[in-house]
Amino acid sequence: MSRRRDEQDHRLAPVVDRFADDRVRSPKVASRISKAVAAAIKDSGQSREQIAAGMTAFLDESVTAGTLYQYSSEANERNNIPAHRLIALAMVTGDARLLNAALEGTPFVAVEARYEPLLRREVRKEQLKDLLQQEIADADAQWRASK
Repeated sequence: MSRRRDEQDHRLAPVVDRFADDRVRSPKVASRISKAVAAAIKDSGQSREQIAAGMTAFLDESVTAGTLYQYSSEANERNNIPAHRLIALAMVTGDARLLNAALEGTPFVAVEARYEPLLRREVRKEQLKDLLQQEIADADAQWRASK
């Protein structure tokens, strides 16, 4: 098997799940989220009724299929999905792309909780590297001053 074929067969999954730009692109945040809601519902393979039932169970509050239609409609700007329902929708559909569509344009991303220890490790490595560099600079400055 060629090297190119091996690379194609073993493509790595993205660390941060996102919709393709053309599916949710919009200059308005509310419109982008509506598009993301519609795409997540469509991609889930579940009916709106099933999703609404799952959200109702997760939230312990009534969510209807009609409400999901309103949340996924770009024309219905007065009925944007509230954050707690967006989280419930992500949980029921298993689609973190919803959260990342909402976070687009911010310095934040949503990743699976299982990656938190790895993120903590990398942040600590950066912090310790910075601390070490500062300690070295301080020691060098003291050494030069003492000559």
